[in-house]
Amino acid sequence: MKAKVQLWYSNHKNIINTTKFLFISIVLLIIVWFTDVNQMDVTVVLPELMLLSVEMSKSLLTTLAGVFLTVATFTFTTILTVMTTYSSSFTPRVVQRFINKPHVLSLIGIFIGGFFYSVLSLFILQDLPTDRRILAGTLGVFYAIAAMIAFMLFVQQVIRDIKGVNLIQDIYDEAKILIEQEADQRKKSQRFEEEKIGKSIRLYANATGYFYDINFEILLDLIKDLSCELVINKKIGEYISKGVYLADLNLTQKDLPEELNEDKAEFLSKIADCFLLNRIKNITRDYHHELTTLVEIALRAISPGINDPNTAIDCIGKISNLLGQLFSTRNKYIVVNTTEQAKIIYTSYTVEEELYLSFYQLIFYGKEDPSVAYAILEGLYLIYMIADDSAKTSVKEFFDYAYEIAFENMQTSFDRKHLQSIRDDFIENRDDQSDTTAVREK
Repeated sequence: MKAKVQLWYSNHKNIINTTKFLFISIVLLIIVWFTDVNQMDVTVVLPELMLLSVEMSKSLLTTLAGVFLTVATFTFTTILTVMTTYSSSFTPRVVQRFINKPHVLSLIGIFIGGFFYSVLSLFILQDLPTDRRILAGTLGVFYAIAAMIAFMLFVQQVIRDIKGVNLIQDIYDEAKILIEQEADQRKKSQRFEEEKIGKSIRLYANATGYFYDINFEILLDLIKDLSCELVINKKIGEYISKGVYLADLNLTQKDLPEELNEDKAEFLSKIADCFLLNRIKNITRDYHHELTTLVEIALRAISPGINDPNTAIDCIGKISNLLGQLFSTRNKYIVVNTTEQAKIIYTSYTVEEELYLSFYQLIFYGKEDPSVAYAILEGLYLIYMIADDSAKTSVKEFFDYAYEIAFENMQTSFDRKHLQSIRDDFIENRDDQSDTTAVREK
């Protein structure tokens, strides 16, 4: 149930962030109705000095209605400008990232909510005696002050986010949290022994979309009485078509219990329904989304139109650090939920797959740039030093692969000599345990 609620919120959070302040304006209108129309005494809360006359309140609210509408339009224009800048300077992927920030669309919602409050308050106040002191105008003033503070914070955040170094660092920080969680879960995970598997049953997708999440509560309830492990072979964020192979249900007995075996197809279909597929990716759980964003920023930076290799080098360094932390554990799977008899296991990419997915585009487009090629090799060197011993062979092979491509595409002997120096250093120090320990501690 929790996973479905999160899925619904993910699909509707933009409209929620935009309209949630409408509910606040409705609450304020209800307060105005009880205090100003029904003459509830509010002097116990506010001094009479803070209550405004009807005429002044009407004049103030009329002005605020126009201001809120104007500033909402200006804010929307500013957001579009930032989105255009992000798309052209970095990558279209960070546009959605900017929109998803609560303070962005919420700011438009604040001004829209203020506009509705101001306009509807005028309807409430139109028949009140002119000599009465009321609360409606005071609430409008407080709302305007809060809206202005929110606008100032929005401007400050936009100025900060428009700088590439801050954007890259924010992406890195979010990816680091996800990868640390992933690595910690991998270290704690243990599987059944291979020889205990009696029968393996394949599960297939019932729908089409991006693999968003798993409804673990229902899934665990379905298999809790089985002695089994459900091995999920698809990864969060992958696009899955209906009928595609999803997972293996590995039983320790020869077959399903008799009562389940009679309705085997229905039972397996219920399990497949627990795999939530969506039209968009789950960016809150998938660290690959952040890695891909860093890769795209680096690719855009080394493109001829922008030609900013230093930004690409910064991204490559952060990608390498993240992958090194990810490879610091031996396991490539997570035991997500367990009962006394059943386990749900999520398998991730192998070391070779992770390295290839992260670097193959960078190697292809940066192979002729000495600084980018050197940064890639230096990053792979760092990954090797941080990684667990079980991953070192794969990292070494990928280092050799990247080195050969870069070396062949260097235009001068001096560039080749520069690349060869890091390869010699890698060969000389790759088995130095003291260096590895020092890098891991840092």
